[in-house]
Amino acid sequence: MSHTSVSARRIIRQVLSCAAVAMLVVGAARDTSAQGCILIRQTSPMFGTTGSVEETTGTWTVTMTARSSQADTHYNGKERQLQRETLGTYVLNRQHSVTATIAYQFSPRISFNVGVPYINASWGIPSPLAAGPLARANQSGQGLGDITTLARVAVFNPETHHTWNAFLGGGVKIPTGAYKGTDVFPDITGNNVQERVVDISAQPGDGGWGVVMDGQAFMTIGRFMPFGSLTYLANPRNTNEAPSILQGLGLAVTPANVARSINSVPDQFLARIGTTASITPWLSASLAWRAEGSPRYDLVGRADGFRRPGVEMYWEPGVTVGVGRHTLSFNVPIGYYYNRFPDPYTGTPGDTTFPEYVAIATYSLSLGGRGHQTPASPISSSQGQPDRQPGR
Repeated sequence: MSHTSVSARRIIRQVLSCAAVAMLVVGAARDTSAQGCILIRQTSPMFGTTGSVEETTGTWTVTMTARSSQADTHYNGKERQLQRETLGTYVLNRQHSVTATIAYQFSPRISFNVGVPYINASWGIPSPLAAGPLARANQSGQGLGDITTLARVAVFNPETHHTWNAFLGGGVKIPTGAYKGTDVFPDITGNNVQERVVDISAQPGDGGWGVVMDGQAFMTIGRFMPFGSLTYLANPRNTNEAPSILQGLGLAVTPANVARSINSVPDQFLARIGTTASITPWLSASLAWRAEGSPRYDLVGRADGFRRPGVEMYWEPGVTVGVGRHTLSFNVPIGYYYNRFPDPYTGTPGDTTFPEYVAIATYSLSLGGRGHQTPASPISSSQGQPDRQPGR
């Protein structure tokens, strides 16, 4: 069987399983490790989330989003580390999440959103490295993630700008997720099994209050709706005092790496540009360019501690079905560009795993108002949740 066919089947299997998670709302309130979804940990559940551009005053929208990915392909800068795959020393980073979002349309121009994520993640590396994948020691974290609130305002009056508009938003990320979660695993030699703080990518939270800044725009041209969005999460907190994976694996803390012995609280960003096409009154398809990642330096404050700055770019196909007050969408961002930035201040090159694709399923229900008359725009879903701190 070819690698392409195996990858295609894996994508389909993950999309379908994520759809099941999104439909089973109860999955957000318990450990969902049995669902089989995998994802690199996301920090903010509100990236890219709005109500529909057609919502009326007094409308409540409840959205459930499942997101899944697996990262096991290493990059140093833009260079793929094929030797990690050949030797079997690669990190395997999995996470899956279910995010519940409640939005309320205060007026034709103003909406308010609250997003609550539940995250289940794991990070594993062979211990000892020479033993290969069979010696992989996994460390896991799960629980409530960081809750985000977000208010958005339409730049132009929606009652007079039906075919195009822009939105500006701002909000707060609340550090409700655990950021010092522990698990029992050995050090890098495969010995000294004990309870330790898990890797930053497997923590449900990052320990910092954050400021969310957001901008979106759309224009309707016949059956097509071009759109764009840009969201930035600024985390003013420098480090969160949690021991980094360097300590977790029992690596010696030296003057050269002492600054990376505790975890950083990095900023994050997400950008999307694309278009959606209405196929029938209830079905639409979309294609977008997507970039998400973590910058080398924070917008506010210093960027000390252990972090994995970098960016991944995707082509993101999607399909949306909207019937009455119900909307269901599936998106599969497929990565094509990977770049792990050097560490801040020192310029030390780093090594990070990136997911080759992400599977996202979203279901939303509109309560009050008049509901969706056509499938919601891709800019109005919860699909814009950035991966956080993947890899090693």
